[in-house]
Amino acid sequence: MSNGEAQKAKFRRRTFLVDKRFQLKYTIIIAVIGALIAVLWGSLFYQANRENSEQVMLTLKVDPELQALSEKVEDKLSGEDAKILYYLSGFILAVVLSLVIWGVLITHRIAGPIFIISRYVDQVTAGEYPDPRPLRKKDELREFFIKFNDMLTSIKEREKTDVEALGRAIESGKSVLASVSGDRAEEFAKTIEMLRDLQERKQKMLVGSAPFAPPGDPKA
Repeated sequence: MSNGEAQKAKFRRRTFLVDKRFQLKYTIIIAVIGALIAVLWGSLFYQANRENSEQVMLTLKVDPELQALSEKVEDKLSGEDAKILYYLSGFILAVVLSLVIWGVLITHRIAGPIFIISRYVDQVTAGEYPDPRPLRKKDELREFFIKFNDMLTSIKEREKTDVEALGRAIESGKSVLASVSGDRAEEFAKTIEMLRDLQERKQKMLVGSAPFAPPGDPKA
């Protein structure tokens, strides 16, 4: 493998957004839900802490002996509240970033198999039977993918059987053609030609199939 091919392969292994629309959509949904939950619990925690601070200040202001400390304690509690708010904001941001990374990784394990299956369908539509390839160890949809590959393999085997049967039919037709004449010979010749075209088309679908390497290197 040349240096250029090695660099391209390395780049494919680092491509995590195989299907950007699908992956970003559900990653954003995951991140938003996580952010809402984190904000809700963070708000409840901060509100509870603020209520405790206010309760402490009320206690200090009611007691004449402690009123002298109320200003210092208030500044201290305000600083602590601000610090807690700062930590909560950092925590929420960390949660969102973690969920974004996790969402991309998880959707990548789903988008990879979907991408391969889509390519398989495109190849069959274009008149080729793809060569099945394995998924990565951590990919999802594994059972469905195995059944899909089994289906393709079965279809290819049936096509090979059809090609062989058509070959035998063509040879038999040639033998019959040699023993007839006139209109029947012309009909047999057209039939043999149709069988030969069908055989060539099926053979081309089988021979034209080739593996491909989608983004993200599902072989890894």
